[in-house]
Amino acid sequence: MELRVVIVVTSTTALLEVNGSPSLIRALHDLQTFFPTHVITIAVTIENEESVRDLLREKNIQASLLTCNQAQPSALAKALLPIIQSCQAILIHDGSRPFISPDQISRVIDAFQDDVDAVRPAIAFTETLKIIGPHSKVEGTLDRNTVRRISTPELIRTSAIDLEGANTGWFVPLKRQARIQYVAGNPESLRINSIDERDLLESFLHWKEKNA
Repeated sequence: MELRVVIVVTSTTALLEVNGSPSLIRALHDLQTFFPTHVITIAVTIENEESVRDLLREKNIQASLLTCNQAQPSALAKALLPIIQSCQAILIHDGSRPFISPDQISRVIDAFQDDVDAVRPAIAFTETLKIIGPHSKVEGTLDRNTVRRISTPELIRTSAIDLEGANTGWFVPLKRQARIQYVAGNPESLRINSIDERDLLESFLHWKEKNA
């Protein structure tokens, strides 16, 4: 199956360093290691294009950049149209997730069978989730079995992408009849949304290394 690989930079947190290396560079390296013969496209916004170019230049990394508005899944899909038309499947990873292990990628690929159109990793919630109403009043407890922490990469059959579709919670809109599969995600594949979360992830990794 012809496969294309894309990293999407949705936030400047993709440029934050984790253990001395920017999240985007870590993700790019891991994907290049797993897909050594693939040209990886990095989708960026106009606002972060220059910063990403400067980072790649600083690290002496050659990559194909695509400028678009990833906040709108249909806009990302249309920007990726030349790629979508040239392959049977597209693998999309969030640049703000610095750690993408080979086993997690393998699980996604292994689950991508003939009866599946889209696969992505998910992690079960272990925390207690409260429903908060007006005036910060607790109105109930959400069943943790009904929610997941979604991760990436997302592996999507291009024929299941709806270029004119609404947001379906994936990087690109999926057709209504798309067959979706989830696989187990790794704890360290969490997304970095702030400097505090970066620091928390670094602490977790240091603890994991110390207790290995």
